[in-house]
Amino acid sequence: MLKEINFDFNGADTQYLTHSMHPYPAKFPPQLPKTILEKFAKKGDIVLDPFCGSGTTLVEARLQKINAVGIDVNGLSCLLSEVKATPLTENQISKINQFLNSIQNTSFNWKLGKREQIQVKEIESLAHWFQHNVSEEITFILNEISKLTDEKVKNFLKIVLSSIIVRVSNQDSDTRYAAKNKNIKDCYTLDTFAERLKEYKNRIIEFSQLVNGCTTLNIYNADSRNLDFIEPESVDLIITSPPYANTYDYYLYHKFRKRWLDLDVNFAQYNEIGSRREFSSLKKNPQKWTEDLILCFKEMHKVLKPNSLAFIVIGDSVIAKKIIKIDEIIKDFSNEINFKVCEIISSDLASHSRIFNPVFAQKGKKEHLIVLQKQ
Repeated sequence: MLKEINFDFNGADTQYLTHSMHPYPAKFPPQLPKTILEKFAKKGDIVLDPFCGSGTTLVEARLQKINAVGIDVNGLSCLLSEVKATPLTENQISKINQFLNSIQNTSFNWKLGKREQIQVKEIESLAHWFQHNVSEEITFILNEISKLTDEKVKNFLKIVLSSIIVRVSNQDSDTRYAAKNKNIKDCYTLDTFAERLKEYKNRIIEFSQLVNGCTTLNIYNADSRNLDFIEPESVDLIITSPPYANTYDYYLYHKFRKRWLDLDVNFAQYNEIGSRREFSSLKKNPQKWTEDLILCFKEMHKVLKPNSLAFIVIGDSVIAKKIIKIDEIIKDFSNEINFKVCEIISSDLASHSRIFNPVFAQKGKKEHLIVLQKQ
């Protein structure tokens, strides 16, 4: 099935169009869903990504005139996926330009000593993680966004703001939760937002020119262990990458962004399967990971049309110092839930392939592209 497909994306541009918008950990390259969609889907089909993350599959689906459905427990993931995969009209771009000009004018005036007094938005641990001038400028941008009426424009601007939150915070980096004094100057936050807005505006314009309104996009902030809100046997194809157990806490990675945008932190925190919180902090039994995956795969089976395919990118993990060979686990339970394992490509067989995340390639662990067919 996959023997004739070239999955070597080494050196390929993975940042084209809206794919580079907003930091997000462990993304697979857009060439992966692009290649699968070209080979196994047709215009008008419905593709589902039940762990849609940053929306890579959804963007590629809409570029190929395929209807897209995304699900994630992380509210920011849902917002980001929607923004990246939603084309904007010329009128909406005009509104974005007006907003950009307003922010640039404000920065110019504030630098001349006309800085306004801003009632700062209160979020948890604000003073520890954000300088006061930064908090004022973030609050100002949010207040200006709230004055708009076009929800697509507002969501786009929120993602632009979210993308710079860690950069302008006291947090050392996206993955290092230590506060440090960055000595951020007045108007740096406004200027950084404006520069990022210009970049993302150009990307969404280019994307919008390639995507028309003939396909649908539906995104749900939900738990993929229960897909009752999707019609049974309505999905033509699944392309997804479930979390790699005990590797990331996605809710933690985006915590400050979600607080500023009034997105629920707790829903993702308590429903994120395979999290480090679950298996490192709470010391859950590794069997819990298998049980959660089985629930997810049963739901995927339920919504897939007969004989349709699911492409799963997933990696081995270490829980309680033991390597979990996830390909073997999936092979063991697939037959029980009427999935046929058609093919598995593992990292040691495609060491140069950009399917796999080189950062993850630790000794003894592999990553896998697993193809399942509904029986």
